Amino acid sequence: MQFKDYYKKMTHLNIFDNDIAIDFSSDAKNLVIVRHFFGALAQDLDFSNEEALQIELCVDEVCANSIEGIRKLEGDAPHSRVRIEIKIDIDALHIVVFDNGGDFSQALHKAAPLHEYTDRSHKRGYGLQIIKTFMDEIEYHYDSRSGNRLHMIKRKSYGKTKF
Repeated sequence: MQFKDYYKKMTHLNIFDNDIAIDFSSDAKNLVIVRHFFGALAQDLDFSNEEALQIELCVDEVCANSIEGIRKLEGDAPHSRVRIEIKIDIDALHIVVFDNGGDFSQALHKAAPLHEYTDRSHKRGYGLQIIKTFMDEIEYHYDSRSGNRLHMIKRKSYGKTKF
């Protein structure tokens, strides 16, 4: 049974009345599970294939950054976890990622959405730019006690009207 089929089998409930939370250890091995979950969820919610890939990529990027930030503070045996809260609306998906990594507000502020003139000479460091490019809204908050909170919103393209 493929993950998407398993996901559909497990979600017989009315998902528009429910919030979903995922909590996982800060181990990069968990990223594949998170990616598959969000890809299946986005497709099940009738996002286009392109939008589903964008959601999957953005969640992967923010979770990879969360894990990296936690490991910078806690070393190779971290005890902190990453938490994702999901709220599903008729026309949008709200994804909020929480972690106890370091403050990245300056890096987020500096990151610009990707465009044709983006400097691509670096091997790394495009994650925040990717998130700013593909998500419709992002909101970030850092607190020294509770850590990072990144709220991303992706709206379905068919819900957008051009005038």
